Amino acid sequence: MSFVALLILLTFVSAIPLGLALWLKKGYKKTKFVLFALTGLLVLTQTSVWLYDVSGMQAYKHYLQIQTFLNQPFTGLRQLGLTPSKGIIALSYMSEGLVSYAIENPVRKPEIIALLKKAIAIALHPDISPYQNINNVASWGEEGLYLSHFNVMLGSYQRLSGDRTYLQLNRTISEHLAQKIISAPHNNIRSYNKAQDRWPADNAVTIYSLYIFDRNNNTQIGLSPTQKWLEYMETKGSEPKTKLHYSELTGVEKYSPYPRGCALSWTVKYMSDFAPKQAKELWSNYKKHYQKNFLIISAFREYPPNANINPDADSGPIVFGMGAGATGLALNSSKYVADYLTYYQINNLFRLTDFVGNILASFGNKKWQTLTQDILAISIQFNAETKVPWY
Repeated sequence: MSFVALLILLTFVSAIPLGLALWLKKGYKKTKFVLFALTGLLVLTQTSVWLYDVSGMQAYKHYLQIQTFLNQPFTGLRQLGLTPSKGIIALSYMSEGLVSYAIENPVRKPEIIALLKKAIAIALHPDISPYQNINNVASWGEEGLYLSHFNVMLGSYQRLSGDRTYLQLNRTISEHLAQKIISAPHNNIRSYNKAQDRWPADNAVTIYSLYIFDRNNNTQIGLSPTQKWLEYMETKGSEPKTKLHYSELTGVEKYSPYPRGCALSWTVKYMSDFAPKQAKELWSNYKKHYQKNFLIISAFREYPPNANINPDADSGPIVFGMGAGATGLALNSSKYVADYLTYYQINNLFRLTDFVGNILASFGNKKWQTLTQDILAISIQFNAETKVPWY
């Protein structure tokens, strides 16, 4: 499938210059030569970008960046320029990617197990964790986002190492989250103590963390929560016309009644493991209503055309309706549902952004310099690049 996607992209990239070259009459020899040369250059460039990914070189570059990050002393979120929520998300994404990378590169398993332990230690840093002592919590409160991603990290560590060091904590958090989903309004829990919102995208992570625990330990803690969540999202949590999930279920936000691109890209990634059939259906509907193709690149809308909502921290910049968050996170969802054409279209966009960013950073542009070293963006890409089945 990956090679088929390359052939389609090569057709896209060469169609216009090659078609013009063949259409021109004999008197335009120099122009025809330039067009043929341009076709060859574009084909070579696209093939090189594809090889950079399939050869593992792209993942290895990001692995080294993550390794460097985890091996240096962590002094707090200020050094990352991230909020606590984005900090735990970055750690969760990189932990999954590290497990997949070790599955594909068994020789690195010991060093990656050590890296996962360091990631867990960082996740417990007071700048990120809302709990003073994770092993002695009187009340878990409503910290669904942190607990879900941290639970993914604990499950990731057990999946790779087989070590039961964190098993009791993993079980306690899983049982807590499972009970919360079952008893919660809308069968969706809150992400933060300070917010009443119930975001289905964050709850997809919750369900996924239970899926990992159950697969690791041959249990069924997540069975009932998963069934209830899927049933609610299908019958009440989706827009009837498009079958796309509402972005928020209580109606407290201006964007609540709309499906959001960043949330849908996010949700498909996590659903692909615990509900693969439903994930593919959601992805198909999402592409139908939100994707825009530009031959060798692809982008996704953040909101439907009729919505008049400003960008926020989750959406990132929105240009002509296309959302940076929706498009960037679709790198993962496309890979997770094996939509390789879309994956490579978005990967092309990432590589173009990296290319421009590195040039601007080399001239001392601090903003681009920060972006090219952003650990969250690196972790998202690494997670997508390394994706392999775990079970």
